[in-house]
Amino acid sequence: MPEDKTAGYTCVTVLGVIGVIVACILILFGVLFIWGAFSPEGDPGWLAVGGVTVAVGLVIIGLAVGAFLYIRFRRSKEAAGPQEIVQKIDLSGDIEMETLKCQKCGGELQEDSITVREGAVFISCPYCGSAYQMVEEPKW
Repeated sequence: MPEDKTAGYTCVTVLGVIGVIVACILILFGVLFIWGAFSPEGDPGWLAVGGVTVAVGLVIIGLAVGAFLYIRFRRSKEAAGPQEIVQKIDLSGDIEMETLKCQKCGGELQEDSITVREGAVFISCPYCGSAYQMVEEPKW
């Protein structure tokens, strides 16, 4: 894994941990403000301050958990590596198989002479050494 990605993941992880610690402190003080609002000496305004403080703490925890999950998803996706794509063709009706012949020398081509690269069919003749792209002619 490239170092810049590792450094980015480490930075997000460290910021997430710091965010969770700050959020826990905010939630603790928010609960204390709410608790203090119900005491005989308490001010009713403390209830709003405590509620906002708890809400901010919960939002920070939500963002930190979201960042952790995002990084975990990205790392697992990168670790999976490239995906193999398999293309299958369903042909309608009866199909008669014909042998492919080289356009240059007329030699009969085998299965390993045909390759698909970037969505195009390429032919390489083992007899004359020519290589060309197969072109599909329109039916009309």
